[in-house]
Amino acid sequence: MKDLTLNNGETAKFCYIDGWRRPVYDVHGVKVCCVNLDGTFLHTMTDDGEPLSPLKQEFQPIQEAE
Repeated sequence: MKDLTLNNGETAKFCYIDGWRRPVYDVHGVKVCCVNLDGTFLHTMTDDGEPLSPLKQEFQPIQEAE
């Protein structure tokens, strides 16, 4: 997996793939996971690693044209 460019121009740095095969990224020191498994929809995580709530649109990855 690669780092993601966010809508606000910042970067979400790839950290690892979790036990559910979700990519986990670091955004401003906070671990977030991708619930779609492909780097398109980031959520905050609980202490147990479960998706909690979606990040604001400005912190979502830029969607590249197909």
